[in-house]
Amino acid sequence: MIRQAALYLPTADDLHTALLPVAGQPVAFRVLVYAVRAGARSVGVPAVFRGTAVEAAIEASARIRTATVWLDRDRLADTATALVPVSSLTPPAALAALLAAPPPAMLADAAEDGAAIVVADARLTTALAPALSAGTPVGHEIGHALKSRESTVVARGAWHVHVRDASTARRAEDHLFAALGSAIDTPLDRALHRRLSRPVTRTAIALGITPNQLSVGSLLVGLAAAWCFWVGTAVAAVAGLFVYVAAVVLDHADGEVARLTFAESRVGEWLDILVDTLVHATMVVAIGVAAERMAGGGTLLGVVGALGVVASAAVAKVWPATGGVDSVGAALERLGARDGFYAMLLLFIATRALAPGALPALMIVVALGSQAYWLTRAAYTLRARAGRRKTARRPK
Repeated sequence: MIRQAALYLPTADDLHTALLPVAGQPVAFRVLVYAVRAGARSVGVPAVFRGTAVEAAIEASARIRTATVWLDRDRLADTATALVPVSSLTPPAALAALLAAPPPAMLADAAEDGAAIVVADARLTTALAPALSAGTPVGHEIGHALKSRESTVVARGAWHVHVRDASTARRAEDHLFAALGSAIDTPLDRALHRRLSRPVTRTAIALGITPNQLSVGSLLVGLAAAWCFWVGTAVAAVAGLFVYVAAVVLDHADGEVARLTFAESRVGEWLDILVDTLVHATMVVAIGVAAERMAGGGTLLGVVGALGVVASAAVAKVWPATGGVDSVGAALERLGARDGFYAMLLLFIATRALAPGALPALMIVVALGSQAYWLTRAAYTLRARAGRRKTARRPK
């Protein structure tokens, strides 16, 4: 695995285009972030970017600052190095595949516009070091080196954008936002929440709103949704559903902003869990109180259901995924998704409108279901882990 990367200028024009903003940050900084995400432990940056928005972005991120090697002060190690154009973006997964390839190697399709993304061997790295340090364009030299030897080609089909102007910067930005989804997104997340969260994320980045501020906003909006269900009127309950959608959108946006600004942190992770748990537990109590008011029972069941929500969050934190390798695991993953919570809210709204006397029965289902979920998930996960340990101990 290649652990060293360096940014280079293919042409003199790239010194200007590297400063074009993509999702609120210079494209050269985005390239640097993607190299670090791909697995590069150190990334050389030409001194020509001192005093620019690139240096300001680097200084604002502790993780990127740690990985950055300013080439006017330090030099690259004489070892194989991933050479990445300062204004060419490609996904971290493609860069990771390149870093895993033996030199010489190149990213498929990236050389067609004179901005090759390559892994150079130690000899070429040493030969280019002075030019890389000075920020002298080396696109021609790299292209010549690629023609003189056979290279491994990796990551065919990966997107690649060489930013040259505002139009290509927007295209690169579109790719960044399209990749903001999560592996655990449900169809509802992709169809609704992500569509709404991306404009929020764009606005937040433009205004300098941090991920943690969005998390706090999600908490406040989520508590407003709980209050609507607490009031319990037909209009308030329907309004609460839409307010809850807004809270979920903000919850998605905080992660998107964190990933785009490279601002993920342990504090942010715990804040996200706390907000999510508090909002959902409060909403379960709220529908229990509303059921009590309308049908004479439900508050205690709401509290029991809320405790199940808290326990479920704790189990999910200790055991992040059940794996879903069989029908039980897959069912648990589906039940643990936010889609199930929407189903509960819709059932509450429908029951309140059509058969309010049945609300206590609904709360019994909610209370038992929340407790059964975390108990079943814990038992399933412990059993699966025990099975994996037993398999690992078997003689080969």
